[in-house]
Amino acid sequence: MINYQKKFYEYKEKGKKINVSLLGAGFMGKALVSQYIQSGVLNPLLISSRHIEDAIDAYLAAGIAREDIIKITSADEISDLNKYYICEDKELLYKSEHIDYVIDATGEPIVGTEISYNALMNGKNVITFNLESDVCVGTVFSKIAEEKGLIYTGIDGDEPGTVLELYNEAKIMGFDVLAIGKGKNNVVDLEANPDTVSESAKEKGIKKEMLASFVDGTKTMVEMATMSNATGFRVDVDGGHGIKSDIKSLDKKLCLKSEGGVLNSYGIVDYVNGIAPGVFVIVKSDLKKIDHLMRFLKMGEGPNYVLYRPYHLTSIETINTVLKAHFDKLEAIKPISEIPYSDVVAIAKKDMKKGEKLDYIGGYTFYGKCIDFEKSREKNLVPISVINEGAVLSRDIKKGENIDYNSVELDSETLVYKLRKEIEAKYEASRR
Repeated sequence: MINYQKKFYEYKEKGKKINVSLLGAGFMGKALVSQYIQSGVLNPLLISSRHIEDAIDAYLAAGIAREDIIKITSADEISDLNKYYICEDKELLYKSEHIDYVIDATGEPIVGTEISYNALMNGKNVITFNLESDVCVGTVFSKIAEEKGLIYTGIDGDEPGTVLELYNEAKIMGFDVLAIGKGKNNVVDLEANPDTVSESAKEKGIKKEMLASFVDGTKTMVEMATMSNATGFRVDVDGGHGIKSDIKSLDKKLCLKSEGGVLNSYGIVDYVNGIAPGVFVIVKSDLKKIDHLMRFLKMGEGPNYVLYRPYHLTSIETINTVLKAHFDKLEAIKPISEIPYSDVVAIAKKDMKKGEKLDYIGGYTFYGKCIDFEKSREKNLVPISVINEGAVLSRDIKKGENIDYNSVELDSETLVYKLRKEIEAKYEASRR
Protein backbone atom coordinates (compact mmCIF):
# COMPACT_ATOMS: atom_id res chain seq x y z
CA MET A 1 0.00 0.00 0.00
CA ILE A 2 1.31 3.45 -0.95
CA ASN A 3 2.24 5.69 1.98
CA TYR A 4 -0.55 8.25 1.51
CA GLN A 5 -3.13 5.46 1.26
CA LYS A 6 -1.86 3.92 4.48
CA LYS A 7 -1.93 7.30 6.23
CA PHE A 8 -5.48 7.89 4.98
CA TYR A 9 -6.73 4.79 6.77
CA GLU A 10 -4.78 5.69 9.90
CA TYR A 11 -6.45 9.12 9.95
CA LYS A 12 -9.83 7.52 9.36
CA GLU A 13 -9.36 5.09 12.22
CA LYS A 14 -8.32 7.91 14.57
CA GLY A 15 -11.06 10.29 13.41
CA LYS A 16 -8.54 12.88 12.21
CA LYS A 17 -9.50 15.35 9.48
CA ILE A 18 -7.85 17.42 6.76
CA ASN A 19 -9.79 20.67 6.47
CA VAL A 20 -10.19 22.28 3.07
CA SER A 21 -11.94 25.37 1.80
CA LEU A 22 -13.51 25.39 -1.63
CA LEU A 23 -14.04 28.12 -4.20
CA GLY A 24 -16.96 27.19 -6.42
CA ALA A 25 -19.90 24.86 -5.90
CA GLY A 26 -20.73 24.04 -9.47
CA PHE A 27 -20.68 20.85 -11.49
CA MET A 28 -17.35 19.58 -10.13
CA GLY A 29 -17.50 21.26 -6.74
CA LYS A 30 -20.75 19.61 -5.66
CA ALA A 31 -19.42 16.14 -6.49
CA LEU A 32 -16.21 16.88 -4.62
CA VAL A 33 -18.09 17.93 -1.46
CA SER A 34 -20.14 14.73 -1.40
CA GLN A 35 -17.08 12.55 -1.89
CA TYR A 36 -14.95 14.33 0.69
CA ILE A 37 -17.61 14.15 3.37
CA GLN A 38 -18.15 10.46 2.64
CA SER A 39 -14.39 9.85 3.00
CA GLY A 40 -14.45 10.71 6.70
CA VAL A 41 -10.98 12.29 6.40
CA LEU A 42 -11.20 15.17 3.96
CA ASN A 43 -13.45 17.82 5.40
CA PRO A 44 -14.85 20.60 3.16
CA LEU A 45 -15.17 23.00 6.07
CA LEU A 46 -15.92 26.15 4.07
CA ILE A 47 -17.40 26.87 0.65
CA SER A 48 -17.36 30.26 -1.03
CA SER A 49 -19.75 30.82 -3.92
CA ARG A 50 -21.19 33.93 -5.53
CA HIS A 51 -24.44 31.94 -5.67
CA ILE A 52 -24.77 31.03 -1.99
CA GLU A 53 -27.62 28.60 -2.69
CA ASP A 54 -25.18 26.45 -4.67
CA ALA A 55 -22.98 26.12 -1.59
CA ILE A 56 -25.98 25.16 0.52
CA ASP A 57 -27.09 22.62 -2.10
CA ALA A 58 -23.61 21.08 -2.16
CA TYR A 59 -23.77 20.34 1.55
CA LEU A 60 -27.39 19.18 1.48
CA ALA A 61 -26.60 16.78 -1.38
CA ALA A 62 -23.84 15.31 0.82
CA GLY A 63 -26.30 14.62 3.61
CA ILE A 64 -25.53 17.59 5.85
CA ALA A 65 -28.50 18.92 7.83
CA ARG A 66 -29.51 22.49 7.02
CA GLU A 67 -29.08 23.57 10.63
CA ASP A 68 -25.42 22.51 10.47
CA ILE A 69 -24.70 24.88 7.57
CA ILE A 70 -23.74 28.34 8.81
CA LYS A 71 -23.28 31.48 6.74
CA ILE A 72 -20.36 33.61 7.91
CA THR A 73 -18.87 37.03 7.17
CA SER A 74 -15.66 36.61 9.18
CA ALA A 75 -13.15 33.77 9.41
CA ASP A 76 -13.30 34.08 13.20
CA GLU A 77 -16.83 32.66 13.08
CA ILE A 78 -15.40 29.25 12.18
CA SER A 79 -15.24 27.72 15.65
CA ASP A 80 -17.20 24.46 15.75
CA LEU A 81 -15.39 22.06 13.41
CA ASN A 82 -18.39 19.76 13.38
CA LYS A 83 -20.34 22.40 11.46
CA TYR A 84 -20.03 23.51 7.83
CA TYR A 85 -19.64 27.08 6.67
CA ILE A 86 -20.58 29.09 3.60
CA CYS A 87 -19.66 32.60 2.55
CA GLU A 88 -19.72 35.03 -0.34
CA ASP A 89 -16.46 36.72 0.59
CA LYS A 90 -13.71 34.76 -1.18
CA GLU A 91 -11.03 36.12 1.15
CA LEU A 92 -12.35 33.99 3.99
CA LEU A 93 -11.16 30.88 2.14
CA TYR A 94 -7.59 31.46 3.27
CA LYS A 95 -8.04 33.50 6.46
CA SER A 96 -9.11 30.81 8.90
CA GLU A 97 -6.43 29.09 10.96
CA HIS A 98 -8.41 25.85 10.64
CA ILE A 99 -7.98 25.55 6.85
CA ASP A 100 -5.16 23.31 5.58
CA TYR A 101 -5.81 23.50 1.81
CA VAL A 102 -7.59 25.97 -0.46
CA ILE A 103 -9.16 24.35 -3.51
CA ASP A 104 -10.11 26.41 -6.56
CA ALA A 105 -12.80 24.45 -8.38
CA THR A 106 -13.52 27.14 -10.97
CA GLY A 107 -12.22 27.82 -14.44
CA GLU A 108 -12.24 31.58 -14.02
CA PRO A 109 -8.67 32.86 -14.38
CA ILE A 110 -9.16 36.35 -12.96
CA VAL A 111 -10.86 35.20 -9.76
CA GLY A 112 -8.78 32.04 -9.45
CA THR A 113 -5.52 33.92 -9.76
CA GLU A 114 -6.48 36.19 -6.86
CA ILE A 115 -7.38 33.22 -4.69
CA SER A 116 -4.27 31.17 -5.45
CA TYR A 117 -1.93 34.11 -4.95
CA ASN A 118 -3.48 35.35 -1.72
CA ALA A 119 -3.85 31.84 -0.30
CA LEU A 120 -0.15 31.18 -0.84
CA MET A 121 0.83 34.56 0.58
CA ASN A 122 -1.25 33.70 3.65
CA GLY A 123 0.57 30.42 4.13
CA LYS A 124 -2.08 28.10 2.69
CA ASN A 125 -1.50 25.17 0.34
CA VAL A 126 -3.33 25.47 -2.98
CA ILE A 127 -4.92 22.78 -5.13
CA THR A 128 -6.34 24.11 -8.37
CA PHE A 129 -8.73 22.91 -11.04
CA ASN A 130 -8.16 26.28 -12.68
CA LEU A 131 -5.90 25.47 -15.63
CA GLU A 132 -6.90 28.74 -17.24
CA SER A 133 -5.08 30.59 -14.46
CA ASP A 134 -2.25 28.07 -14.26
CA VAL A 135 -1.22 28.22 -17.94
CA CYS A 136 -0.97 31.99 -17.68
CA VAL A 137 0.68 32.61 -14.30
CA GLY A 138 1.14 29.22 -12.63
CA THR A 139 4.90 29.59 -12.92
CA VAL A 140 4.66 32.43 -10.38
CA PHE A 141 2.59 30.36 -7.97
CA SER A 142 4.91 27.38 -8.21
CA LYS A 143 7.89 29.55 -7.31
CA ILE A 144 6.08 31.20 -4.38
CA ALA A 145 5.05 27.80 -3.03
CA GLU A 146 8.59 26.48 -3.31
CA GLU A 147 10.03 29.50 -1.48
CA LYS A 148 7.45 29.24 1.31
CA GLY A 149 7.57 25.46 1.71
CA LEU A 150 3.97 25.12 0.52
CA ILE A 151 2.16 23.03 -2.05
CA TYR A 152 0.81 24.48 -5.29
CA THR A 153 -0.57 21.80 -7.57
CA GLY A 154 -3.03 20.94 -10.27
CA ILE A 155 -5.18 17.89 -9.82
CA ASP A 156 -5.09 14.18 -10.43
CA GLY A 157 -7.96 13.08 -12.65
CA ASP A 158 -7.90 15.92 -15.13
CA GLU A 159 -6.14 15.02 -18.38
CA PRO A 160 -2.88 16.90 -17.68
CA GLY A 161 -2.36 15.31 -14.28
CA THR A 162 -3.24 11.88 -15.63
CA VAL A 163 -0.88 12.30 -18.59
CA LEU A 164 1.94 13.38 -16.28
CA GLU A 165 1.46 10.25 -14.19
CA LEU A 166 1.85 8.09 -17.31
CA TYR A 167 4.80 10.19 -18.45
CA ASN A 168 6.64 9.82 -15.13
CA GLU A 169 6.00 6.09 -14.99
CA ALA A 170 7.34 5.68 -18.53
CA LYS A 171 10.47 7.68 -17.74
CA ILE A 172 11.14 5.65 -14.59
CA MET A 173 10.81 2.42 -16.61
CA GLY A 174 13.54 3.72 -18.91
CA PHE A 175 11.49 4.53 -21.98
CA ASP A 176 12.14 7.47 -24.25
CA VAL A 177 8.89 9.44 -24.28
CA LEU A 178 8.21 10.72 -27.79
CA ALA A 179 4.74 12.25 -27.51
CA ILE A 180 2.04 12.86 -24.93
CA GLY A 181 -1.57 13.86 -25.18
CA LYS A 182 -5.26 13.37 -24.67
CA GLY A 183 -8.32 12.22 -26.50
CA LYS A 184 -10.99 14.63 -27.65
CA ASN A 185 -14.63 13.58 -27.86
CA ASN A 186 -15.84 16.12 -30.40
CA VAL A 187 -14.62 17.65 -33.63
CA VAL A 188 -13.53 21.23 -32.95
CA ASP A 189 -16.06 23.88 -33.96
CA LEU A 190 -14.23 27.21 -33.77
CA GLU A 191 -17.53 29.10 -34.02
CA ALA A 192 -19.18 27.36 -31.05
CA ASN A 193 -20.72 29.73 -28.50
CA PRO A 194 -23.19 29.55 -25.61
CA ASP A 195 -26.15 29.73 -28.00
CA THR A 196 -25.04 26.89 -30.26
CA VAL A 197 -24.44 24.51 -27.35
CA SER A 198 -27.30 25.63 -25.11
CA GLU A 199 -29.49 22.54 -25.52
CA SER A 200 -26.59 20.14 -25.16
CA ALA A 201 -25.36 21.94 -22.04
CA LYS A 202 -28.82 21.68 -20.49
CA GLU A 203 -28.91 17.93 -21.16
CA LYS A 204 -25.46 17.47 -19.62
CA GLY A 205 -26.22 19.68 -16.61
CA ILE A 206 -23.26 22.01 -17.12
CA LYS A 207 -22.87 25.69 -17.89
CA LYS A 208 -23.20 26.50 -21.57
CA GLU A 209 -20.08 28.66 -21.45
CA MET A 210 -18.10 25.70 -20.15
CA LEU A 211 -19.40 23.43 -22.88
CA ALA A 212 -18.68 26.06 -25.54
CA SER A 213 -15.05 26.17 -24.38
CA PHE A 214 -14.88 22.40 -24.88
CA VAL A 215 -16.45 22.46 -28.33
CA ASP A 216 -14.47 25.43 -29.68
CA GLY A 217 -11.26 23.67 -28.60
CA THR A 218 -10.12 26.23 -26.02
CA LYS A 219 -10.21 23.79 -23.11
CA THR A 220 -8.13 21.27 -25.04
CA MET A 221 -5.58 23.98 -25.85
CA VAL A 222 -5.37 24.90 -22.16
CA GLU A 223 -4.89 21.26 -21.20
CA MET A 224 -2.16 20.81 -23.79
CA ALA A 225 -0.35 23.92 -22.56
CA THR A 226 -0.57 22.61 -18.99
CA MET A 227 1.03 19.33 -20.08
CA SER A 228 3.69 21.28 -21.94
CA ASN A 229 4.58 23.49 -18.99
CA ALA A 230 4.86 20.43 -16.74
CA THR A 231 7.16 18.45 -19.07
CA GLY A 232 8.89 20.81 -21.49
CA PHE A 233 7.14 19.16 -24.44
CA ARG A 234 5.69 21.52 -27.07
CA VAL A 235 3.10 21.53 -29.84
CA ASP A 236 4.53 20.33 -33.15
CA VAL A 237 2.40 22.90 -35.00
CA ASP A 238 0.31 25.75 -33.60
CA GLY A 239 -2.81 24.26 -32.03
CA GLY A 240 -1.58 20.69 -32.54
CA HIS A 241 -2.36 18.29 -35.37
CA GLY A 242 -5.55 16.91 -33.81
CA ILE A 243 -5.47 13.76 -35.94
CA LYS A 244 -8.20 11.13 -35.98
CA SER A 245 -7.06 7.71 -34.81
CA ASP A 246 -7.79 4.70 -32.67
CA ILE A 247 -5.29 3.44 -30.11
CA LYS A 248 -4.11 0.56 -32.31
CA SER A 249 -3.03 2.92 -35.11
CA LEU A 250 -1.81 5.84 -33.02
CA ASP A 251 1.89 4.90 -32.93
CA LYS A 252 1.90 4.76 -36.75
CA LYS A 253 0.15 8.12 -37.19
CA LEU A 254 1.68 10.24 -34.44
CA CYS A 255 5.25 9.63 -35.55
CA LEU A 256 7.76 11.48 -37.71
CA LYS A 257 6.97 12.30 -41.34
CA SER A 258 10.05 10.30 -42.29
CA GLU A 259 8.41 7.31 -40.56
CA GLY A 260 5.07 7.76 -42.32
CA GLY A 261 3.42 10.00 -39.74
CA VAL A 262 2.57 13.69 -39.35
CA LEU A 263 5.21 14.96 -36.92
CA ASN A 264 8.10 17.26 -37.66
CA SER A 265 9.82 16.27 -34.41
CA TYR A 266 9.34 14.32 -31.20
CA GLY A 267 8.94 15.73 -27.70
CA ILE A 268 5.46 16.98 -28.55
CA VAL A 269 2.02 17.32 -26.99
CA ASP A 270 -1.16 16.88 -29.02
CA TYR A 271 -4.78 15.78 -28.96
CA VAL A 272 -6.42 12.95 -30.87
CA ASN A 273 -10.00 12.55 -32.05
CA GLY A 274 -11.24 9.02 -31.47
CA ILE A 275 -9.64 7.95 -28.18
CA ALA A 276 -11.56 10.03 -25.62
CA PRO A 277 -11.86 10.02 -22.65
CA GLY A 278 -8.39 8.52 -22.41
CA VAL A 279 -4.86 9.91 -22.30
CA PHE A 280 -1.65 8.55 -23.78
CA VAL A 281 2.10 8.65 -24.03
CA ILE A 282 4.04 7.23 -26.98
CA VAL A 283 7.30 5.58 -25.98
CA LYS A 284 10.31 3.79 -27.41
CA SER A 285 13.17 1.75 -25.96
CA ASP A 286 16.63 1.35 -27.47
CA LEU A 287 17.14 -1.77 -25.36
CA LYS A 288 16.60 -4.79 -27.58
CA LYS A 289 15.36 -6.97 -24.71
CA ILE A 290 12.79 -4.39 -23.66
CA ASP A 291 11.62 -3.86 -27.24
CA HIS A 292 11.27 -7.63 -27.67
CA LEU A 293 9.31 -7.91 -24.44
CA MET A 294 6.92 -5.12 -25.50
CA ARG A 295 6.17 -7.05 -28.68
CA PHE A 296 5.72 -10.26 -26.67
CA LEU A 297 3.27 -8.42 -24.42
CA LYS A 298 1.30 -7.47 -27.55
CA MET A 299 1.86 -3.76 -27.03
CA GLY A 300 2.33 -3.33 -30.77
CA GLU A 301 4.76 -4.01 -33.57
CA GLY A 302 7.25 -1.34 -32.51
CA PRO A 303 9.49 0.46 -32.51
CA ASN A 304 7.04 2.96 -30.93
CA TYR A 305 4.41 1.90 -28.41
CA VAL A 306 1.36 3.56 -26.92
CA LEU A 307 0.78 3.54 -23.17
CA TYR A 308 -2.88 4.41 -22.72
CA ARG A 309 -5.18 5.06 -19.81
CA PRO A 310 -8.77 4.86 -21.09
CA TYR A 311 -10.32 7.18 -18.51
CA HIS A 312 -9.83 10.18 -16.28
CA LEU A 313 -12.16 10.87 -13.38
CA THR A 314 -11.75 14.65 -12.95
CA SER A 315 -12.79 15.82 -9.48
CA ILE A 316 -13.27 12.26 -8.19
CA GLU A 317 -9.50 11.73 -8.22
CA THR A 318 -8.62 14.95 -6.41
CA ILE A 319 -8.87 13.13 -3.10
CA ASN A 320 -5.57 11.53 -4.11
CA THR A 321 -4.12 14.98 -4.84
CA VAL A 322 -4.92 16.20 -1.34
CA LEU A 323 -3.63 13.05 0.32
CA LYS A 324 -0.34 13.01 -1.62
CA ALA A 325 0.18 16.68 -0.83
CA HIS A 326 -0.66 16.29 2.85
CA PHE A 327 1.24 13.10 3.65
CA ASP A 328 4.03 13.03 1.05
CA LYS A 329 4.42 16.71 0.09
CA LEU A 330 3.96 15.77 -3.57
CA GLU A 331 2.30 17.73 -6.36
CA ALA A 332 0.14 16.07 -9.00
CA ILE A 333 1.25 18.54 -11.68
CA LYS A 334 2.86 21.97 -11.75
CA PRO A 335 4.99 24.11 -14.08
CA ILE A 336 8.66 23.10 -14.09
CA SER A 337 10.15 26.39 -15.26
CA GLU A 338 9.81 30.06 -14.31
CA ILE A 339 9.20 30.81 -18.00
CA PRO A 340 6.32 28.86 -19.59
CA TYR A 341 7.01 26.55 -22.52
CA SER A 342 3.58 27.09 -24.04
CA ASP A 343 0.91 29.76 -24.11
CA VAL A 344 -2.79 29.85 -25.00
CA VAL A 345 -3.50 32.94 -27.07
CA ALA A 346 -6.72 34.57 -28.19
CA ILE A 347 -8.01 34.22 -31.76
CA ALA A 348 -11.06 36.14 -33.06
CA LYS A 349 -14.18 34.01 -33.51
CA LYS A 350 -15.76 36.55 -35.85
CA ASP A 351 -15.18 39.86 -37.60
CA MET A 352 -15.26 42.66 -35.01
CA LYS A 353 -15.05 46.44 -35.20
CA LYS A 354 -12.94 48.88 -33.25
CA GLY A 355 -14.73 49.72 -29.98
CA GLU A 356 -16.43 46.33 -29.63
CA LYS A 357 -15.87 44.43 -26.39
CA LEU A 358 -14.39 40.98 -25.98
CA ASP A 359 -16.20 38.70 -23.57
CA TYR A 360 -14.95 35.52 -21.88
CA ILE A 361 -13.59 32.01 -22.38
CA GLY A 362 -16.34 29.93 -23.99
CA GLY A 363 -18.06 33.07 -25.21
CA TYR A 364 -18.86 34.69 -28.54
CA THR A 365 -15.75 36.66 -29.46
CA PHE A 366 -12.57 34.57 -29.14
CA TYR A 367 -11.18 31.07 -28.75
CA GLY A 368 -7.78 29.88 -27.54
CA LYS A 369 -4.89 28.30 -29.42
CA CYS A 370 -1.84 26.60 -27.86
CA ILE A 371 1.47 27.86 -29.27
CA ASP A 372 5.08 28.14 -28.12
CA PHE A 373 5.57 30.83 -25.49
CA GLU A 374 8.47 32.29 -27.50
CA LYS A 375 6.22 32.70 -30.55
CA SER A 376 3.54 34.31 -28.39
CA ARG A 377 6.03 36.87 -27.14
CA GLU A 378 7.57 37.45 -30.58
CA LYS A 379 4.13 38.35 -31.95
CA ASN A 380 3.02 40.20 -28.78
CA LEU A 381 -0.09 38.04 -28.51
CA VAL A 382 -2.68 38.25 -25.76
CA PRO A 383 -3.18 35.17 -23.55
CA ILE A 384 -6.83 34.26 -23.12
CA SER A 385 -6.61 34.39 -19.34
CA VAL A 386 -6.08 38.17 -19.06
CA ILE A 387 -9.21 39.01 -21.05
CA ASN A 388 -12.34 40.07 -19.23
CA GLU A 389 -15.61 41.57 -20.41
CA GLY A 390 -14.19 45.08 -20.13
CA ALA A 391 -11.61 44.50 -22.87
CA VAL A 392 -12.23 46.86 -25.81
CA LEU A 393 -10.83 46.44 -29.31
CA SER A 394 -8.65 49.32 -30.47
CA ARG A 395 -8.83 48.31 -34.15
CA ASP A 396 -10.94 46.21 -36.50
CA ILE A 397 -10.25 42.47 -36.23
CA LYS A 398 -10.96 39.78 -38.81
CA LYS A 399 -12.29 36.32 -37.98
CA GLY A 400 -9.39 33.94 -37.34
CA GLU A 401 -6.92 36.75 -36.65
CA ASN A 402 -4.54 36.71 -33.69
CA ILE A 403 -5.42 39.28 -31.04
CA ASP A 404 -2.27 41.10 -29.94
CA TYR A 405 -1.69 43.65 -27.20
CA ASN A 406 -1.85 46.49 -29.74
CA SER A 407 -5.35 45.42 -30.78
CA VAL A 408 -7.14 45.61 -27.44
CA GLU A 409 -7.36 47.74 -24.32
CA LEU A 410 -7.17 45.36 -21.38
CA ASP A 411 -7.91 45.83 -17.70
CA SER A 412 -4.38 46.33 -16.41
CA GLU A 413 -5.53 46.38 -12.76
CA THR A 414 -6.33 42.69 -12.51
CA LEU A 415 -3.81 40.56 -10.65
CA VAL A 416 -3.58 38.04 -13.47
CA TYR A 417 -2.58 40.85 -15.86
CA LYS A 418 0.07 42.18 -13.48
CA LEU A 419 1.59 38.75 -12.79
CA ARG A 420 1.58 37.90 -16.48
CA LYS A 421 3.45 41.11 -17.25
CA GLU A 422 6.05 40.10 -14.65
CA ILE A 423 6.56 36.80 -16.48
CA GLU A 424 6.85 38.56 -19.83
CA ALA A 425 9.39 41.03 -18.39
CA LYS A 426 11.42 38.13 -16.97
CA TYR A 427 11.37 36.44 -20.36
CA GLU A 428 12.54 39.60 -22.14
CA ALA A 429 15.30 40.09 -19.58
CA SER A 430 16.50 36.52 -20.11
CA ARG A 431 17.04 37.22 -23.81
CA ARG A 432 19.31 40.23 -23.32
